[in-house]
This record gives sequence, C-alpha cells and structure tokens, in this order.
Amino acid sequence: MHGPRYDYVFVSLGAHAVEPTPLPQNQSADLIVEGARQNNLKNISLRIPHNQVTAITGVSGSGKSSLAFDTLFAEGQWRYVESLSTYARMFLDKVNRPDVDRLINVRPAIAIEQKNPIRTARSTVGTTTEIADLLRLLFAKVGHPVCPDCAIEARSFHPGSVADDLLSHCGDARAMILFPVTAPVPKQDQTFLQSLLLRGFTRVRCGEEILDLHETHTLPKTRPDHLHVILDRLVIREDNRSRLVEAIETAFREGEGLCRVEVIDQGIRTYSTDFRCQQCGRTFDPIRPVLFSFNHPLGACPECKGFGNILRYDPDLVIPDHSKSLAQGAIEPWSKPSGDWWQKQMLLSMKRRGVDLTIPYKDLPQNIQQMLWQGEGKMEGVQQFFEYLEGKRYKLHVRVMLSRYRTQRFLRLRSKRLPLGSHPSPSLLMNTRSPATFSDN
Repeated sequence: MHGPRYDYVFVSLGAHAVEPTPLPQNQSADLIVEGARQNNLKNISLRIPHNQVTAITGVSGSGKSSLAFDTLFAEGQWRYVESLSTYARMFLDKVNRPDVDRLINVRPAIAIEQKNPIRTARSTVGTTTEIADLLRLLFAKVGHPVCPDCAIEARSFHPGSVADDLLSHCGDARAMILFPVTAPVPKQDQTFLQSLLLRGFTRVRCGEEILDLHETHTLPKTRPDHLHVILDRLVIREDNRSRLVEAIETAFREGEGLCRVEVIDQGIRTYSTDFRCQQCGRTFDPIRPVLFSFNHPLGACPECKGFGNILRYDPDLVIPDHSKSLAQGAIEPWSKPSGDWWQKQMLLSMKRRGVDLTIPYKDLPQNIQQMLWQGEGKMEGVQQFFEYLEGKRYKLHVRVMLSRYRTQRFLRLRSKRLPLGSHPSPSLLMNTRSPATFSDN
C-alpha cells in the first residue's frame, strides 16, 4: 500500500529546533525540503504542493525569507546557472547553494521583491519577470487568426499546402489553375492581350466565357473588374503533383499571392499566400508577438491605450447637486465665468423648447437630460463643451479644469476572443487550439 498523500503542510518557523518531519513514501511531484538550516532555520523538513498558492507565515525573524528566498529560490537559481555552459557562467555572479540536506522536485524559480523599483503604470508582474515576453511568443506561435465577420479561421497557403489540400479533397477530379488580373480599359485591350501572349499565356476566362488569345484581339464590352488567366488544365492525381505545384507557384507569383482553382463539378477554390478568410475573402496581417504587447500601438487596447483604465467625465462631478435647477446652475462648469456663454445658450434653447428652468435637474424628463449632455441641433451640450476644451489642452489651466470632472474606470476582460491589431491594420480574432483552458475572466 502507498502511504498517505499530504496536500498541505503547516510548519512553525520558530526559534527552537524542529525535528525532521517523516515524509510519506510516495514522494509524488511535490516540492520536498529535508533538513533546511539556512540562516535561522533549525533543521526543518516539509512538503510544499506544486500548482497551488502557498503562503509562508510567521513572526518576525522566524525564517520566512530564509526558506523562500535563501533556500528554495537560491537552489533553483543555482541549478539553472549550473545548467549553462562554462562560457556563459563567466558573465554571471557566483551563486552559493543553501544549507539543506536535500531538495526534491525543484522547479525554475522567480523571485519578486515586494517593492516595485519601476514607477510606471505600464509595469506589471509579467513585464518585471519578463514572463510577458515569453507569453507573447507563445500566443504568436499557437494562435490562429479568425475572421471577426464569418467566425472562420483565416489561413495562408504555399504551393505545397495547396497541392495537399486539393489531393485530399478533390482527388481524381479535373481542374483548371488560374490567377486573377485586373481588366484593362477598352482602349488597351490589344496591348493587354499581347502582353499575356508574350508571357506565354494563351487562355483567359472572362466571366463564363473562355477566350483563346490567338483568336481574340479584343475583350467583350461587358466585362468584370477582374479576369482570370488559365495556367493549366489537369487531373488532380498524385503522379501529377509536381506539375500541380509548379502551376500553383506560377499562379501565386503572377496573381500577387492569389490562386484560383476551378474543380469540375466541385466548384471554385481560392487560395492566398496571406491570411485570408475563405468565405468573405478578407485578408489579415500575420500574427506577430507585438500584437500581444500592451506597450505597443498595434497591441494596445484602443480604448485605454494599454493602461487598463480609461478617463471619463463623471456626470456626478459635472452635476454634483441634482436638486438644483438649470437656472440655478445645476451644470457646475457652466456656473463659472468661463462657461457663461454655454450657460446662456443652453437656457435660451431650453426656453424655446418650453422646458421649465426652475424645476430640479432630477425631475427633468430623461430625453431633456440626454439633450443636455449630447446636444441637439444648434444647441451644444456638455459633451461638445468638453470636446471644445480638449482642443485647448496645451494650456495648463484647461488641463487642471478638465481633471476635476474626470474619473478612472477600470476595464475588465470579458471574452476569450479579442480583437487584435485594430489600428492601423485590420482587426482579427485570435483563438488557441484549446480555448477552454483560459478563464472566462
């Protein structure tokens, strides 16, 4: 029989010696410490479960830091340094091993000071420990772009992958390999057709009609915006793979990354070297690590700019006393001399609309309150007032005034699918292969 498994171990880190705690025979994968005597630790033994949050508590001087930093972290750091080459260790400080009999199942460790030496709103635990850099690389590697309109994964192809796709789905079928070109203006038909002939192309699909360039000197007057040049006609078989790959490679080169395959009795397939939605044709930029960095304009949230909070004008600060009427100066910034013009134009507009200016703001109808904020017609509301002042933020007193009416609102992550690269590149959605492993929040 196996011995009992200890999920939690509580150890008193006092000034007196503690006898070594007998460990169960099944050591499993927990972190096991035997005979720790670093600094003021008195030969203690304990087991700490992995993948759980463990807090070390005790009075001052009981050995909390000696266990966490000088024993566990020091051993992990020493083992990491020893794993490096002799040349790499020349540039690192010598790390001393802790005074302990045995440490089992020690994982790579990271120690973070309680005081953050970097005073910036963009500094987080992830950036301090550089874990965020590794996660960006991981997400860029395992992520797959998904079209936000069709919810279909956007794929990119190369000649070999197109051939594999056709052989697996359209085996033994007849097909034509084409690439798109922009239709010329009517006066340049002959020049356009001659250029195709000089490059070795002899057939063009114009709508539903296939034209032989040796017999055609002009294109139909009613033509689509794009024509399709026929490269090859073949049967999709394994013995034709090299011919198929060569035709697809030429199509990608001549069609600027686009290739069209018309499979007889099976429809049309379009392939692209860019990330492209197979349904709507929307293209996306490739996933790069910078898209997952909140410190870069491409990856930062367009709302909070990567800070995690946004500044909004608080209605309770703009109208602090809802029992006041409009005539009594319920809108606080307009009660000052600098807002006198705004107050007068508001009162005049409300009077024309038959609004009672003597009743409290809280008793005004909802549509009137909304009109005060958003404005209507020639009447400018509170939002237009602050937009006007935003254009004068270069003045110090204007910035001070605006700060009086703004409050921070923290954003929360509510979805496992996030728009990425919304500016300046087109937005996309990133999904992982196992989205269920991520928390809803």
